[in-house]
Amino acid sequence: MLKQRKVIQASLLAVIMAMAMLLTSCSGRKEDENPPTAPVLTVSKVSHNQVELAWSESYDDEGVDFYRLYRDNEALAKTGGTEYVDKDVTPGIEYEYYVVAYDEAGNRSSKSVKQRVKVPDETKEPVTPEDPGQKQGSINIQKLSQSTVKLYTLDDDLNVVAMGSGTIINQDGYILTNYHCVGSNRGLYNSEGYVAIAITDNIKKNIQPQYIAQYRSGVEELDLAVVKIVADLNWNKVSAADLKLVPIKMTDSDTVELGDEINILGYPGAGGETITFTAGRVSGFLDEDGDSEIDWIKTDAMVNHGNSGGTAVNSRGEMIGVPTAKYVGQDNDMMFFLKPVNQAIAVIESALATGDKPDLPKPSQPSYPSEDELVTIFANIVDALTGKPIENAIFAVLKEGVTIEEFLSNPQDSMVIAYGESDSEGLIVVFDVPKGGTYSVVIGAEGYEPILEDDALEIPYDLDWYLDLGDIYLESY
Repeated sequence: MLKQRKVIQASLLAVIMAMAMLLTSCSGRKEDENPPTAPVLTVSKVSHNQVELAWSESYDDEGVDFYRLYRDNEALAKTGGTEYVDKDVTPGIEYEYYVVAYDEAGNRSSKSVKQRVKVPDETKEPVTPEDPGQKQGSINIQKLSQSTVKLYTLDDDLNVVAMGSGTIINQDGYILTNYHCVGSNRGLYNSEGYVAIAITDNIKKNIQPQYIAQYRSGVEELDLAVVKIVADLNWNKVSAADLKLVPIKMTDSDTVELGDEINILGYPGAGGETITFTAGRVSGFLDEDGDSEIDWIKTDAMVNHGNSGGTAVNSRGEMIGVPTAKYVGQDNDMMFFLKPVNQAIAVIESALATGDKPDLPKPSQPSYPSEDELVTIFANIVDALTGKPIENAIFAVLKEGVTIEEFLSNPQDSMVIAYGESDSEGLIVVFDVPKGGTYSVVIGAEGYEPILEDDALEIPYDLDWYLDLGDIYLESY
């Protein structure tokens, strides 16, 4: 089966290369390739004849041009503001809204978290949803941002190959993050365990790498690791006392209850070089192995790529989890997952006991994955404005570690590990994507702006045999 699929991939490689050249010319037309951050949509007020909506301003380094509001997956309005009143509603009917932001170069943000609204009957009083921001009075977001760092994954040549987030856990420079931000089942990305770290002192300014940290402990199965700041970028040793770090306060994650408030800080790829804050609620819990210990906290608070390893805190500003994973369902519904901090206790204790001579994990011998280690990806490629399916679109998954820039500047068949082409219904199927990796993707079709995103696809080891990404929207020129 695997050999047959490889033959199919080889025979259609020319299609990807032709599309790659098209995408290269498209991306060259606009200097700004960073999309805005996703807005946070809220429902201000609901009555029998209208729904009042508002959303947070998105951030973009070149400026946001406009927002597009969707209702039930159809474009409802285009506006330069952050409020809209939907007066075309019917009492007793439930609607689903989300909003996206566009910058002046045409880059499109991720969708906001969807909001479901049921319009009340005329006999009922208007409903004003409770403002979750009113319960954040005890949280100092500005201070928490100093505990959340941006982590730059390095290879052995000290090139940045990926980016994630981390959380400062003590004043000695120890940082908790995800294992997949520092290594994989084949070993650490940098054989000496080095990563670069950036700490924010101004939430409105772009940050740059400032320090070198080194691996101290990790458990791949838990997807948790600890690194420690050891030097500045010139490899001069640094003193923890001189850094004046602001560590997070951790709490017992077993005390978390369904519906509790969750606040997340991190550096998602869509958010540029400034820290991003999102908020939501505890949506549930997951015990994967049936041992009565919670393996995951589910939440509707947005966790995008790059948020991995960041900070998730409760209503008191205490860390309860590590943002780790995102799952996209059949109807493009999203669920986000946090690793409870209680699972990190043993990893942290091991890191503190290690000292300055860590036992670095040895790389395993590479081997081609078995069928059980592969995932099939399903998606529907549709027109962002009309919602109609797009035929002959491509979805290329690049080899782990290969960036979009590398592929478009010198496309080679060895850079592509899997791809698919959409049928007349817009359905696309991508076979044989290895589990446990983070991949860049190229999605495009003739006449549409391409999606070119580094580290866009994270495939956890515990995923079933398939991943349904739901609808993927392309914007026409």
